[in-house]
Amino acid sequence: MGKKTGIASGVVGIILIVVAVVWWVVLGPMLTKLPDDINSPMDFEGSLTYYIDPTTRQALPPGQEMVLPLKVFRVFSSVPNLYTSEVGVCEDRIASTVAGQERPAQITQYAFDRKTRKCVESDQNWAYSPNILLPGRVGHYGPLFSRGLEVGDTQSTFFSDVNKAFDLKVVEKIKDYNGLGITVLKVDAARPATDYHPPIAQALLGGQGLPLELSFTELSSQLKAKGIDLEALMAALATVATPEDIQVLLAMTQEPVRLVYKQESKDVVYIEEKTSATVGATFDRTTLMEVDTSGLLQAFSIVGKYASDPAIGAAIAPVLQAAGQLANAEPTKVFNQNMSVIPSGEQSLAASAEEKISTLNWVELWVPLIVVIVGAILLLLAGYALLKAWKAA
Repeated sequence: MGKKTGIASGVVGIILIVVAVVWWVVLGPMLTKLPDDINSPMDFEGSLTYYIDPTTRQALPPGQEMVLPLKVFRVFSSVPNLYTSEVGVCEDRIASTVAGQERPAQITQYAFDRKTRKCVESDQNWAYSPNILLPGRVGHYGPLFSRGLEVGDTQSTFFSDVNKAFDLKVVEKIKDYNGLGITVLKVDAARPATDYHPPIAQALLGGQGLPLELSFTELSSQLKAKGIDLEALMAALATVATPEDIQVLLAMTQEPVRLVYKQESKDVVYIEEKTSATVGATFDRTTLMEVDTSGLLQAFSIVGKYASDPAIGAAIAPVLQAAGQLANAEPTKVFNQNMSVIPSGEQSLAASAEEKISTLNWVELWVPLIVVIVGAILLLLAGYALLKAWKAA
């Protein structure tokens, strides 16, 4: 190898090392950002448990809950025509079958930063209907997890039904998950009971026929079963209360009482360690309901003014006690969905994750490493050639 060849080899070697550095710093992240061909199907099986009869709306006795088989087919996929160089839009479509009866698909969309996978500001962030926009997602993660998570890490993740973000925590590393030959991270996604977002309660729960409010007659009937006879109390108050108080109480009886729905979760998700792709999950979510007692408490504060009246005081005392118990009562369970990814689904998700691992290894490690090695060899050869030419001179 002559002097000129050595110089050429050195130049090429330097160029290759620069290319490797650029690859690591610039091209690698560009090639690994959120792709526009995501298509991740998940099959779940489990049960749907009703604690309130869906037909009569009456609470079912303990031990007599209605448990129905549940199958869910979920597809998380890209919407390529809505992609830009920086933002990726994905659709989360959930189709369920309860006791053999298909239900309408539920569709949610997310707009992600293609590099960080966090939700960004966009009118494509909606749930169940394009009219239900969720700007609160911005800055939080959605169904996609951040890469590089380790045991003990937390991730702020937004949940649409309650329109709120919670910190999920990586609690365990599991090698050879379910014999599938991959290492996964177990993510604790449990969340406390939190109010449904009102527009979602209207669309999701109201669409299932669940009442969102009670008339005074319906509430009076329910309270009577608990020892609070509002109609008898109103009749008794009419004989002693001031006209102003009676007028306020009568006006309250014309207003519906709002029902507040909450959702709590004991979800667990399993993600592949390197790609953070979901390979398994158990979703255990309970919907609860409670009466908005703010109006009732105002009414009972008026009623309490007459607790010492000799004519009706004795009747008011137990009513006020029952009202206090009602205000402090625990929410009533409405239904629970408990489902897990089926074994064959986990196998498919694990195989897909392994393909992604192979691609990431080539993009992030082997290609730039090979280029660096070739560049280094050329530099060594150039150095040897120049040294040899120098000695010959």
